[in-house]
Amino acid sequence: MKKQVNTVAIRKFAVANMLGIGAILFSQATFGITFVLPHNGNVVGHVQYTNAQYGDTLSTIGRAYDIGGYEMVEANPGVDYKNPRRGSTIVIPSKFVLPEGPRKGVVINIAEMRLYVYHTDGVHVSTFPIGIGQEGWNTPMGATTITRMREHPTWVVPDSIMENERNHGVDIPKVMPPGPKNPLGDYAMSLGFKSIVIHGSPYPKGVGVRSSHGCIRMLNEDVSQLFKLVRVGTPVTILHQSTKIGRMDNNLYLEAHVPVSHGAQAEGYQSVGSLLQKVAGDGKKYNVEWHTIERLQNKANGIPSPIGNML
Repeated sequence: MKKQVNTVAIRKFAVANMLGIGAILFSQATFGITFVLPHNGNVVGHVQYTNAQYGDTLSTIGRAYDIGGYEMVEANPGVDYKNPRRGSTIVIPSKFVLPEGPRKGVVINIAEMRLYVYHTDGVHVSTFPIGIGQEGWNTPMGATTITRMREHPTWVVPDSIMENERNHGVDIPKVMPPGPKNPLGDYAMSLGFKSIVIHGSPYPKGVGVRSSHGCIRMLNEDVSQLFKLVRVGTPVTILHQSTKIGRMDNNLYLEAHVPVSHGAQAEGYQSVGSLLQKVAGDGKKYNVEWHTIERLQNKANGIPSPIGNML
């Protein structure tokens, strides 16, 4: 058996070493993967690497770095999800292009199954993997706010979920009290969308994949941190951006993910050209390698990669 260790502490130590002084907050208020917001672009973090050990899965490796299962699969094509070869090199996709939109409140990008929260100090951003709605129970997109916050919540099961469970021969109680088996985990933050909640989960395998009835699932250790960073009224933006364009100094990057569905892709679609115009700035000139852009979009490994530069 593999020895159990404090993977959260190891993750933060490893990420700190990779990113350098100032990239990660170190204090009693350290939250998830936390970066200082760049003044010269919208790319944060660095790709990391580790070696698979006996008993590892891509999910357990990812969890040690706060990376979701879906992200790990994208970054490690051809690797057995449940049984990666012992000693093999595993890519940790801990480099991100910040999603479009204002740097305020919570921004959720369904396409990468990741949540970003901008600290009220205007200096830092934290990011966490999430589980989203499974097929037929899509997580809604749009702008809303946090309307209610609960610690150790009671779950009153929506009628739609009760009916769905009955149709599958499962009988669940209408009300589930707080506890280790409560599907809402330790913390819950209701949104303005009907029956949609950001919440913890006692089932880590349901984070980083399509697993919920539309809600946003988080690891219990992550949702406890998010709970400290938001309040009732905090704006929440949910979008689907499978292609993101990043800029760091004069260098341009592309981060591509497989769309979670054709419908979501169509609703959130923007051409690479229009994204480049936004990131570069109106009237600014740039030089990009379009064959590289096409290759990266087809590859869709979720890792920001260079595509050109500003002129």
